[in-house]
Amino acid sequence: MTSKHAASRRLWPYLAVPGIAVLVAAVIFIVSSGRDDGGSGGSSDESLPGSQAEDLESSSLQPSEEEMLEAAQAQLQTMLDEQVAAYLAEEDDENFYAAVAVDDSVFRLDYDGEVQYDTASVVKVEILTMLLEEYGTLDEVPDWLLDRAELMIRESNNDATNDVLYGGPFDDGHAAIRQAHIDFGLENTNPNETEQWGKTQTTAIDQLRVLEIALYEDAGVLDAEQTEYARSLMGDLADFQQWGVSAAAADGETVWMKNGWDTRDAMGGEWVVNSIGVVAGDTDAPIEIAILTGGSSSQEEGIERVEALAEIVRGIVDIDPLA
Repeated sequence: MTSKHAASRRLWPYLAVPGIAVLVAAVIFIVSSGRDDGGSGGSSDESLPGSQAEDLESSSLQPSEEEMLEAAQAQLQTMLDEQVAAYLAEEDDENFYAAVAVDDSVFRLDYDGEVQYDTASVVKVEILTMLLEEYGTLDEVPDWLLDRAELMIRESNNDATNDVLYGGPFDDGHAAIRQAHIDFGLENTNPNETEQWGKTQTTAIDQLRVLEIALYEDAGVLDAEQTEYARSLMGDLADFQQWGVSAAAADGETVWMKNGWDTRDAMGGEWVVNSIGVVAGDTDAPIEIAILTGGSSSQEEGIERVEALAEIVRGIVDIDPLA
């Protein structure tokens, strides 16, 4: 199985720079030694102590790999902050909010990534994970529950979600999902006071964690067969759900995702529209993306905004910070 934590191919320029500097310094030293032996009459191929190459290689002025990564992280984070802020300003809508988080296996970036907002139906990925973990293996899940889980993810069916959470293996669905937030390490995910699952409060950063535990065996929650099952559902959504973070995918790239949408009376009937997913998840450089939005006047407007943000995110993570 491909590991989510495999290093991105973009990492090589950071590691190559110190070696190139050392090579250049060594060439300079050799050329100047050949032109002038300093009047000593010695051979030009003698090794001299304290060469420039040795000094440069050991110099504290050379940035470490960690320092270069930190600088690149800061540069990309600044770009994300500026571009998302600019997009929000262009929308010129005081009711519109957006939170974004992305992890491309090298860098993790976010914009308001620790601010809590409603999950709407993206919480169904966590509920699916709860179901699979509860039974231990995929073979143990009753067929009727697998059917309901498929409807819950592929068609975002709410009745099927209620059947899984309240009519499945959990004695108390409310208590089970509250405990799952804790067990899964979702530090800023909490039930709404009404305990309606669609009003669960979460953050974009926590939703990256949900993607990891549902779709990758090495997250330590589900086994290989279970994560493959989750991928099969999130990679084959119904036609009316073919929108969202998939806008960040290049032609031919695999996408596993879940969308959520609903109106909120507290927002004057405006729309919460969210999307979480992994682009190129079956490669050595998967890109996890979580986008939470609210305040749109319609579902269609919310979808357009989510997709615009997804494209901004992809444009940034594809940048080589040292270019």
